[in-house]
Amino acid sequence: MHAVKFLLAGLLTATFLASTSGRAAAQSALLGQEQQILAMTQDGWVHFRDYDGRQLIYFTHLEVYRCGIKEVRYSLNSKRLDRTWDLAPCDLENPHEIDAEAHLPFLSLDLGSAEWMAVQLTFTDGTQSAIVIETAK
Repeated sequence: MHAVKFLLAGLLTATFLASTSGRAAAQSALLGQEQQILAMTQDGWVHFRDYDGRQLIYFTHLEVYRCGIKEVRYSLNSKRLDRTWDLAPCDLENPHEIDAEAHLPFLSLDLGSAEWMAVQLTFTDGTQSAIVIETAK
C-alpha cells in the first residue's frame, strides 16, 4: 500500500513538473518573440495625435507587447529618460489584450507640449534597447 502511494505521489509530481516546465517554456518563447518584435518595430512604439484640444501620446504598441518589457522609460523634448510609463500587468493567458477601461494606453498633454520624445525599454531579460526618438508629426 505504501509503495502504491509513493508511486502515485511520484506520478503526480512528474506530471506537475512537466506541465510547469511546459508553461515556463511557452512563457520564455513568448517573451523572446515579443523582444524580437519590439526590436523590429521601434518606429511604432509611440504615436502622437492631436485630439479635442489635447496632445495625446499613445503607448498602445508597447502595451500590446508588455509581457516582454520590464520597464519603459521616456522623456519629453529631452533624452533624460526621467519618466516611467506604467504598463498594465502581463496576462499570460491573454498577453496581447488591452483593457482600455482599466488602463488607458495614452498620455494626455496640453496641445503642443511635446515636440519629440525619447523612449528606452528594459526587456524582461534585463537587456535594454537603444534610445528611440519619436517626433510629433
